[in-house]
Amino acid sequence: YSCENSASAMRPILLKGHDGPLTCVRYSKDGDLLFTTCRRGRINLWYSDDGERIGTFASAGAKSAAVMYVDVNFNTTQLASASMDQTARLWDVETGKKISEFELQAGSRCVSIASGDKMLAVVQDPYQDQQSCVRIFDVTSNKEIKKIDMDYGCPKANRALFGPLNKKLIVVNEGGGLLGYDVASGECEVERCDNEMEIPDLSFSHDQMTFIVACKDHTATLYDTHSMEPIKKYQSDRPINSAAMSPLMDHVILGGGQDAAAVTTTAGRSGKFEAMFYHKIYETEIGKVKGHFGPINSTSFNPDGRSFTTGSEDGYVRICHFDPEYFSYDQ
Repeated sequence: YSCENSASAMRPILLKGHDGPLTCVRYSKDGDLLFTTCRRGRINLWYSDDGERIGTFASAGAKSAAVMYVDVNFNTTQLASASMDQTARLWDVETGKKISEFELQAGSRCVSIASGDKMLAVVQDPYQDQQSCVRIFDVTSNKEIKKIDMDYGCPKANRALFGPLNKKLIVVNEGGGLLGYDVASGECEVERCDNEMEIPDLSFSHDQMTFIVACKDHTATLYDTHSMEPIKKYQSDRPINSAAMSPLMDHVILGGGQDAAAVTTTAGRSGKFEAMFYHKIYETEIGKVKGHFGPINSTSFNPDGRSFTTGSEDGYVRICHFDPEYFSYDQ
């Protein structure tokens, strides 16, 4: 299935609510809301069905620092954000007001709300002679309950997400490393390095039984959550910045492209900025969806599996609703 060749090509909804490169696109658990963030410090909220903008999350008087990641709880009542102004914040989704703020010693790259909404994991960048670390806070008291330091000389962590039942914390870093920590003890139980370059993103399947990591070495790898053993590997021809799995079909979407530093001298087609679809089982590429004129930094499937969203370095968000032919695709 290719948007380029289809007679009734998908018509994406183009959202322009950011004035800087996109860093994260995230659906609510029900799939009716879409959260987007950018390097200019704005968190926008949209209706995912028609792209209507609902509002913006912003602190009164706060400076605009890059927001790198957001996570929303199961009931879509609270939103957590990771920012480069040395804070992580918790927001009320309905009112847009800030609930609490967690002070850090350096910028934050990722937040993860634990099941049950009692804990918040925050990835903190290296600071002076301190290594990158994951700090776990109690949401009700705003107090830190655990700090997991990366080993000395270990590359900077990019993502840290709670696994099923909050028993495991899965961490990926700039050196291509994949780490599994026991949340209760803080001990590293699994350490792998299956990739040669930076892993910028990690995302779970809808049931959290598997997860997929995107890597700059032109690959994305599917892992079993329990054993953290690789299951499938998807080979592409470009650096991959983000990957996501369809909850409805056996499909994987990969997004990336030529590095942002060299984009100004590159045409959209030669920069390889399309969203690529792969068959999850057979590892074969089955289609591409073009449109962005900068590398894709974040991708996400709607939990109902009937649409997907990409956020790019070009400052645009594209919501694509699948045509009926997609669901009758002969696998």
